[in-house]
This record gives sequence, C-alpha cells and structure tokens, in this order.
Amino acid sequence: MDLVAQILLTSIVWGPALLVLYWVIRLAVRHGMEDAHRIRQGDRKRAEISETIRRHQATYGGSEPE
Repeated sequence: MDLVAQILLTSIVWGPALLVLYWVIRLAVRHGMEDAHRIRQGDRKRAEISETIRRHQATYGGSEPE
C-alpha cells in the first residue's frame, strides 16, 4: 500500500505541473509558427512590391516621377 500511496502522491504533485509545462511548450511553439508565417508573408509582399516597381521602371524607364 505504501507504493500505491507514493505513486498517487507523485501523480497529484507532478500531474498539474506536467500539464502546465505541456501547455507552455505548446503555446510557445504556436507563437513561433505564427511569427514565422507572418515573416514569410511580409517577405512575399515586399517581393511583390519590388516586382511591381521593376515592371514600372521597365515600362516607363527610370525611377524618377514624371
């Protein structure tokens, strides 16, 4: 019975701590993935703007406004 009590006490003490640790890690990974996605979208938008500027310069020549 001593072993059962020890296992029960251990699960009561470490169970919530492990659950909190799991959620902290999960949240950190999610935020990291969201940040990476946001960075990729920003890079894509900047590339589209750069391409638009290049096409405009190729069409109208130069980068000076008329």
